[in-house]
Amino acid sequence: MIICPSKPKEPYKAVILELSNRAREEVVFTKRFDEKNVLVLSEEGEPLTVDLLRALISKNPVFVVGGPDGTEVTGRKLSLGPYTLNHQIAIIVLLELMFRAKNPNHPYNKH
Repeated sequence: MIICPSKPKEPYKAVILELSNRAREEVVFTKRFDEKNVLVLSEEGEPLTVDLLRALISKNPVFVVGGPDGTEVTGRKLSLGPYTLNHQIAIIVLLELMFRAKNPNHPYNKH
C-alpha cells in the first residue's frame, strides 16, 4: 500500500490509477492511517533498489510519500534518488519499481 496525504491532479491521477492496477498495489490519499510497518520515501533515505523493494514488499509494508510540505511520519527512510520529486511523480516511480519487483520475468523488464 502507498499512502499520500495530498490528492493527485491531472494528468498524474490517470497514470497513478493505471500503474496501481498494473502493479496490483493500492494507493490511498489520506492523512490518517495506522503507522505500523511504515517505510517513508525521503531523499536522505537508503537507496531503494529493485532487489531491496522485492524483499520489502513481501512483508506488506505501507509506503508513505509526503505531500507538497513533506511528511512528519517516522519510519525506515528509503530514497528513490538524491533529489526531491513532486509527490505524484514519486508515486509513479514507486509503482513502476513495484511492478518490476513483482514481475521479474515479465518481458517489460528487458527494455
